[in-house]
Amino acid sequence: MSKAYFSIANSPVMAAVCGLAICAVVVQAIVFFRVAWKHALELGYTKSDLVRVVKSSAVFSIVPSLPIIISYIILMAVLGKYFAWLRLSVIGSAAYETMAAGMAASAFGYESLGSANFTPNVFGSVMWVVTLGVFLSSMVALFLKKYDRKMKAITSKADGFGTAIPGVMFMGMIATLAAPYLIDVTNIPSFGAIVVSAITMIGLSVLGKKHKVIKEFAFSVSMLAGMVVACLITAWL
Repeated sequence: MSKAYFSIANSPVMAAVCGLAICAVVVQAIVFFRVAWKHALELGYTKSDLVRVVKSSAVFSIVPSLPIIISYIILMAVLGKYFAWLRLSVIGSAAYETMAAGMAASAFGYESLGSANFTPNVFGSVMWVVTLGVFLSSMVALFLKKYDRKMKAITSKADGFGTAIPGVMFMGMIATLAAPYLIDVTNIPSFGAIVVSAITMIGLSVLGKKHKVIKEFAFSVSMLAGMVVACLITAWL
């Protein structure tokens, strides 16, 4: 079924608005690059040194960016070409965009994000939800200076539980997001992707102790392995 809002999501106006925001970020990156390049020369680095750094960084950025491209292809079928491009290239992430957009779709009574044939109003609401979610979380950081100082004081202690608190909080957040998929053994593609990704990540992490290059690509390769397995299981079923 064709999605009614795609005439808006893939319109020239949407392309212009999203492209303007992306261009602003690109300009900032160029400015910071020029400032960093100039300062590096002032510190005594040669141009050949900087060129080698740029080349190695470009090469090592290819594989880690593959999951982003795959996520863009997935979200493009739901959010359109340009808004998904904006979200994944500037400040968003596949995990957050999918979760926030799915929650917005559920609030309007749709069963899932991928199968929903939104109206333009619903699509606009989804855009606001994913945008304001990131914006408000960033603004909250401005009002948490006391909390930040307290956390620094706790984690600065070499002994005790304080040093483990940030890691524990992060793992708790990941566990909360992953729990619905881990306990739903009836969802074979999802469960298979989790198992294969975990095994791949562990295996590459072990190999990465001897070969640092492999360690750099462990997350990206494990993510791709999980996606491939999910696709194969779905096609088989």
